[in-house]
Amino acid sequence: MGEWLLLVRDENLQHIGVIEDDYALEAVERHLGLGAWKVEVAADGPGAELLRAGAGILLVDSATGETLVSGPTRPQETQHSVDGYTLAVSGVTDTALLGRLCWPRPAQDIPDTGATQDDAYYVVAGVAETVMLTLVDVNAGPSARAERQVPGLVVPASQDRGPVIESKTRFDNLLDTLWGIGAVAGLGVRVVQQGTDLVVDVYEPVDRSDEVRFGMGLGNLAEYTYSLTPPEVTDIVVGVGGEGQARVFYRFLRRDPLWPGLVREEFVDRRDVDPSLSPGDDGYVDPEAAALASADERFAEAGGKASVTFVPIDTDAVRWGRDYWLGDVVTAETEIGPVTDVIREVRYTRSAEDGQRIEPAIGEPQDTPAIYKRVAKLRRDVDQLQTRR
Repeated sequence: MGEWLLLVRDENLQHIGVIEDDYALEAVERHLGLGAWKVEVAADGPGAELLRAGAGILLVDSATGETLVSGPTRPQETQHSVDGYTLAVSGVTDTALLGRLCWPRPAQDIPDTGATQDDAYYVVAGVAETVMLTLVDVNAGPSARAERQVPGLVVPASQDRGPVIESKTRFDNLLDTLWGIGAVAGLGVRVVQQGTDLVVDVYEPVDRSDEVRFGMGLGNLAEYTYSLTPPEVTDIVVGVGGEGQARVFYRFLRRDPLWPGLVREEFVDRRDVDPSLSPGDDGYVDPEAAALASADERFAEAGGKASVTFVPIDTDAVRWGRDYWLGDVVTAETEIGPVTDVIREVRYTRSAEDGQRIEPAIGEPQDTPAIYKRVAKLRRDVDQLQTRR
């Protein structure tokens, strides 16, 4: 990977200049998530003047011309210190521009005087990539209503990747919908500026864990940090059907070898399954299979997590952007053993002390807000209740 160029753009996505004086940078791009960036320059230099005049940035690899990160500017701040003062400019990645709603009938107007929508849901079926691009196109792209179009957004032709799915949306958040489809279909999606276009980039992660490995002994790992999170649950009791003493209970154990002696018990309610039914009866569900499936789902959600952030060294054999990318599965050799997982984010940093660095991170983020886990559990409980209606 070559030296980076930090370009500044205006409101029309035109390049108005390159930051040539010294700057500090931190930019994060996330797989199935929203990235962000921050740039700091001397407040009295030409770089500050350019950033004040601009409306966004592009971080470009000079060797390939590829844009690594791009995004609009958010509020600026000036920081004073004994060494002088700096201008800090920050923003989100251009993927945030897809923060739209999926209207039931995207072509129909919704005025402030009120109106109905002729369709209850917007339904589209096909291969996952086509569905994703269609949702973008009709809600934010060239096929959207004029006032809802993202200026400069280019929706490329589908490459027909992913399984066949059906999407049914009604005022759902477009980004959440795309990320949900991507998680199921094994695809990623982001928006990045190429030239003067904002291009919707759908990519297909690959399992490269066998051929893309990082380790001190392999000579392609400068440093790494890892963190471990203990499992939330190790023992699950599932209650099936009935009331009181008539209920049937199943117990499942998944002890974590990294946390010997840790026992955390939890109860899972599956009263929607009736153990008194027999195969062939309406509504019959194998109670043992249902209990095991519920336990497996909870163990997968609440198991121990390992997260590794590492600084790779580009070699002829393995280079970021050429041989592995966001969403790919790779392996990092650590003192706790090999960790194989998805590259969930990459952090680009630049400073006077360390120069430019690329820091991919694999595994589950350790700072995932607990509210998301509670919401996931609530959705699961609601789904189980709905099966009883």
